[in-house]
Amino acid sequence: MTQIVETAASTDHLDYDHRQVTLSGRLMQQQADGTLAPLPEHTVRVFAGNYSRDEASTDADGRFTVTMIDPGYRVLTACSDDDDTYAESCADYRFTITQRPTRLSLNPLPASSKLGSWVSVSGHAEVLTSAGWGPIAGVIGVAALNSPLNNLGAMRVEADGGFSGKIQIRDGASWAATLYPDALEYDQRNSTPPTPIRTVHPTSTWLYAPQSRPVPGRPFNFRVSTDAMRFQDAQYELLAPWPLPDEPFKLYFRPDSGGQPRLIASGRTGRDGDALIAHTPKVGERGTWFARIDPSGDLTGSVSTNVHLDVRYATTLRLSAKPDPVRKGRRLTAHGTLLAPGGKALGKRTVKIYFQARGSKKWVGMATVHTDAHGAFTRTFTAKQDGTWHAAFAGDTLDLPVQAADYVDVR
Repeated sequence: MTQIVETAASTDHLDYDHRQVTLSGRLMQQQADGTLAPLPEHTVRVFAGNYSRDEASTDADGRFTVTMIDPGYRVLTACSDDDDTYAESCADYRFTITQRPTRLSLNPLPASSKLGSWVSVSGHAEVLTSAGWGPIAGVIGVAALNSPLNNLGAMRVEADGGFSGKIQIRDGASWAATLYPDALEYDQRNSTPPTPIRTVHPTSTWLYAPQSRPVPGRPFNFRVSTDAMRFQDAQYELLAPWPLPDEPFKLYFRPDSGGQPRLIASGRTGRDGDALIAHTPKVGERGTWFARIDPSGDLTGSVSTNVHLDVRYATTLRLSAKPDPVRKGRRLTAHGTLLAPGGKALGKRTVKIYFQARGSKKWVGMATVHTDAHGAFTRTFTAKQDGTWHAAFAGDTLDLPVQAADYVDVR
């Protein structure tokens, strides 16, 4: 069994101008005959509340001394370490604390902020001393007072009394600067009044289409998908997207020809935060599609990225350059046909013919031709060197662009 005896403190009163205190005592061990003997080389720790603030080791006579600055508590407790040989023993030191006039302020904060975002905060912390108003030495906390999360951002007070830092918005709460951890000598523990920040949850919207070039007249479904960022764990540390069920959405189309977006469809998302919108594409329907949501409450609105669709008929271009091989200087004929789906001929269409010599990266324009009523075109050239002949149809309002190529060996 151990005991702490002969306890003493250099003062029993603390204030802002007298913040240092020296604690002393003697750690004794009870002998078998009931007498007490010093316990040397044993650790004694001093606690302020539940926090271990300092420690010392006993000397050969069992004595220890601990000097502390700004303990901030009315009761300090010295305890010997508990181990396999000696049981713990403790002794209290009690003080009176004179509170000083304090000015604690927090500069204006935004009325709302997105969940998970970081907000800059600043303010002033001053105390009245015998020399006048001066900065509060130490650390200020900016805390969410009515939050179950006990959010706290610790900030050190500068020489001019100012402090600044950042807080993370994790739920809706009222924020205030608070003296940290327990500075009892200050008469104002929190800045007043607390500043509320409404937490808004950022949302995301996506729009999906099965292909970028739908077939005219063949129905397909757009898919709108939505979610919002929320904390998914009890500690409010893991931010993750969650589906947004039963939220209103709108689908818009902006034609490539210009003009304002047109509202095409509207509705509400399903239980999984998604919605399907049936659409039958029309030929010549070329432009950008996008979706948006405008939810209520603590959710922000969001707009999807653009999805560009080009609704035109697919085309087929066939090209044949003959003869192959061909002797240098002889005549070479490029013949081709341009067809719509089902083999329908596309007449009166412009086709450009290019040539790229073997080993070169440059395409050279050779001719511009027009298809006849059968979709055919022909042009004769002089064979000069090996290379690739290339035909290209640029497309029009009804038909998609298409290309074809044929390599010719010149000997």
